[in-house]
Amino acid sequence: MTAAGLPADGSGRGDTAVRRLRTIVGSPGGSLLVLRAFLGVTFAFAGLQKLADPGFFRASAPGSFQTQLHGAMATSPIRPLLGAIAHAGVLVAVIIALAEVAVGIGTLLGLLGRLAALGGMSLSLSFFLTISYSTSPYYYGSDIVFLFAWTPLLLGGPGPCSLDRRFARARREALRRSPAASAAVVDRRAAMRRLGAAGVVAVLTAAGAGIVVAIGRLLGSGPTGTAAAPSLGTGTTPRAPRTSATTSTRAAGGGSGGGSEGGTPAGQKLGPATAVPVGGAASFVDPIQHIPAYVVQPVKGTFAAFSAVCTHAGCTVGFERAGLEFVCPCHGSIFDAKTGAVLQGPAPSPLARLTVAEGGDGELYVDS
Repeated sequence: MTAAGLPADGSGRGDTAVRRLRTIVGSPGGSLLVLRAFLGVTFAFAGLQKLADPGFFRASAPGSFQTQLHGAMATSPIRPLLGAIAHAGVLVAVIIALAEVAVGIGTLLGLLGRLAALGGMSLSLSFFLTISYSTSPYYYGSDIVFLFAWTPLLLGGPGPCSLDRRFARARREALRRSPAASAAVVDRRAAMRRLGAAGVVAVLTAAGAGIVVAIGRLLGSGPTGTAAAPSLGTGTTPRAPRTSATTSTRAAGGGSGGGSEGGTPAGQKLGPATAVPVGGAASFVDPIQHIPAYVVQPVKGTFAAFSAVCTHAGCTVGFERAGLEFVCPCHGSIFDAKTGAVLQGPAPSPLARLTVAEGGDGELYVDS
């Protein structure tokens, strides 16, 4: 035993820490610690993962921000806004990743906690209105759950074991020690301390994010996984949304795709059929809905086209040539690249088929 009456092995300190933790968790607002830890770690990790993945910023990668953005345009209620920010895709992607990191770190530290919670709610709402808006039933999508998970922290603040609470306690102590001091002066000093702490955290976070970016570039392409298919072409004429579609093969004469005289099928020219490798795929933008799509050539001379928008949550699938499959980078759904059928969930339905045909001029046409 020591002079203080505690075991020499220090186990008393451990018991004291456990009792203190139990007291904190059992106190009013103590349950927020678990929620803060989960949301903080999740958002910080999500932002760092994006920064570490070069493919997230590369437009041609199947899991990139730009590809997912174009896929979300098919179902999002804020499609005009998405179209406006699509021209600055890399900048917006960087802002989102850094915002996630800032929200996560602020939540973990309990620094400017209500502001961090508001940022988390805004990010979750934006993800819900884009990526997971089409998820059915709605509770299968995680973004709406995150949206409401932030509300306790926004309404009640970050709770115990937070820098915000420590700064508030220091303010009260300053007023108690100097009753004659102006509350405005004390508040101004407290605000400056809080902003100073936020500045230090921001600098350290930026430095850590830079290290993560450098490591990601050194290690390779990151978690997007699937290789980008060659680009075939882009439609330019807006049309009404498609209600049905079929798969067609090479058009001889008029063509099975509804061709006209001279062996030219109906529809818009996408590009040369030779751009689609046998047993492979080429990407293009559907000229009707302006969403990403793929043309595949399972066997020589036979073509099929599918929307690249996953039917689960609207993410953009990537093409895996080894298995002749489309793979969703968000939730792992797998589709047969020959038929669009679901091979592995959680996607509830096949990829939408598009009408495609090869004309006598060797060009591929997508029909309206």
